[in-house]
Amino acid sequence: MKTDNNIPAQCDCCTAPADPDRRRALGGVLAAAVSPLLVHPAFASAGSERSPRPAVGDRLAFMLGERKDQAIGPGDIEPGTAPVLAYPKDPGTGEVLASRANILVVVRLDPSSLSEEVAAKAVDGVVAYSALCTHNGCPVTVRDPTQTKLVCNCHGSVFDPADRGVVLDGPAYRRLPMLPLQLERGELVVAAPFDGPIGPPT
Repeated sequence: MKTDNNIPAQCDCCTAPADPDRRRALGGVLAAAVSPLLVHPAFASAGSERSPRPAVGDRLAFMLGERKDQAIGPGDIEPGTAPVLAYPKDPGTGEVLASRANILVVVRLDPSSLSEEVAAKAVDGVVAYSALCTHNGCPVTVRDPTQTKLVCNCHGSVFDPADRGVVLDGPAYRRLPMLPLQLERGELVVAAPFDGPIGPPT
């Protein structure tokens, strides 16, 4: 299933004064990018040999851009830059598990800023979380002006990636689930399933 390669992987909408019209437009663009993925075979097939969700051993792959579907290494994630959107990739089949439920937001933080629990699930300061906001399922795609927090593109919920994705400012009230990582042959690899439920409460 293809997405529009011209859609930006990140924006700077939270570094400027709030602009509701612009935020709605950005939300529409991102929704257009991910909505077709709801019917991806990896997410919809009940008879699949593996879970459609990230599994231990999956590689992280770029969701967008010139390196779309290629594996991500720690050196590809620069400290203090906008988040990278990614998908898990089955190492056996090479299939990118592209579905809305699998969108990941990946950032690199100062390792000394990480809580003990987060540090154990990170690689060289690189952390990965579900990109679905726990308020209404919008994509978490930007960082705040300090470049240390994750911000929902739609309604402005703020999460702390250095401390288990806890909510710092609502309307979300449940933290982002973290996807533990490990390093294999220079690539970021899933070390364990999400450490909490993804998306908004049902």
